[in-house]
Amino acid sequence: MKVSGLVLFLLFVNNCFCFSQSSEGRSNLLEWNEYYELTWEDFKGKRADEAKGDAGTAVIIKAKPYYVKNKVRYDVIAYFDRNKSWATDKSLSLLAHEKLHFDIAELYARRIRKQIEELEKKNVNDIKTYNAAINLLLEESNEVDQKYDLETLHGALSKKQTLWEKKIKGELQLLKMFKKRKSVIKISGVLNQEGQVYEAKEKYG
Repeated sequence: MKVSGLVLFLLFVNNCFCFSQSSEGRSNLLEWNEYYELTWEDFKGKRADEAKGDAGTAVIIKAKPYYVKNKVRYDVIAYFDRNKSWATDKSLSLLAHEKLHFDIAELYARRIRKQIEELEKKNVNDIKTYNAAINLLLEESNEVDQKYDLETLHGALSKKQTLWEKKIKGELQLLKMFKKRKSVIKISGVLNQEGQVYEAKEKYG
């Protein structure tokens, strides 16, 4: 049985953090991909002395704002952090539980993209309005992760685990039109030091 670790929300005002990561740092972040299945080899981190349980999964939702022709746009991606994810027990049932934490992050990345699109359709161009909406969804995501661990007893209750897998798979399907689109975007400007850039959520679950 796995015990969840700490859940952190990180907010960076300095947008340089997101745009100047080293190539090594980026290689440790695995973007969610429906065709890629996590394996225990992706869990490269070391268990901290104070950590409890048999595994820890670190996922991040990044929502980076930028401008295109003076319009606010966002790039939203769900990542798995290989260097901060770890495991001591490598059973298949535990791996299935950890994988769903990543799927939940992708589900909320899609909900954020949907919310952003709805605001765009209303011609909203105030970054504070976008950030407030994003933060609410991140808080909800945190609550859902905690509920998932509680109801499945961190994956130990197999029937509950199966129900959660079906539920998240179904919700991802409903929001399939909000999957990350692979496209090249010409950025005409990025936010200055006064803009808010989300390194939105780093979760250990």
